[in-house]
Amino acid sequence: MANTLLRKVLGMNKFQPKGKHIYITGGSKGLGKEFAKLMASKGAHVTISARGKGDLDLALEEIKEAAQSHGDYENLKFNVVSADLSKYDDSIRALDEASSKHDGRVPDEAAKRMAQQGVKGKIVMVSSVAGLCGFLGYSSYAPTKHALRGLAECLRHELILYDISVHCYFAGTIDTPSYREEDKIKPKITKDIEGHNALTPKNAAKALYKGICKGNFFITSDIIGDAMRASALGISPSNNAFFDGLLCGITWLVSMPARWYFDKMVRDSKANYSVVPADNVNRIN
Repeated sequence: MANTLLRKVLGMNKFQPKGKHIYITGGSKGLGKEFAKLMASKGAHVTISARGKGDLDLALEEIKEAAQSHGDYENLKFNVVSADLSKYDDSIRALDEASSKHDGRVPDEAAKRMAQQGVKGKIVMVSSVAGLCGFLGYSSYAPTKHALRGLAECLRHELILYDISVHCYFAGTIDTPSYREEDKIKPKITKDIEGHNALTPKNAAKALYKGICKGNFFITSDIIGDAMRASALGISPSNNAFFDGLLCGITWLVSMPARWYFDKMVRDSKANYSVVPADNVNRIN
């Protein structure tokens, strides 16, 4: 108990990637690729999966290059698995392939197999700040990110039984090619509300790693995300009881005029948009 409290107060490193097998889905681009490179540079074995074999092979070379600074580079294993993880059979195949390179032992993402093998691993789920709030333009996206939060909360509680920890990352906007493409068709009012301060994938990966090291259940990448997280905790674990309590109070006060302002922005933009069918609301441009 005392050791746990000391680690929490001092922010001591609770996660050592060296020698661990990290399996990253969507690891060929953006946050996934940068996190894979970061883990490789710290001595982890890394497997990445995605649909495009070409992108995977390019990412693999970057991961290997990032790992060369580590003293144990020659003993590290790096692999790619091309799979469509939206399909159940492909997901199972990808996990089997990832595990087969490591004597059948699971990577740090497969809860059922970790429990069966007695592996004290970690599951890291990537949501978004949109999983803590919702606004115009995100009616298709935000609900899925809210759902990840619910899944993470349930898994965190269930997997206490097996000493498996769960983390959920509520990343802010990340500057990736897909984000820039999305920005071309995004409604102006959505851009105005969202702002334009996008993180680089590298900095987003660093924020995720820092949160995992601290043992945080909910991880964010900036002060806005922290404010949203603190005000929406419910009975979820706090990262810092005093700081979160203070931040929650401040956020509650700030949220009232902020909500009024954002609602006013939407009302003031009515004249700029024609009436569209209800099933097309999310396609205003």
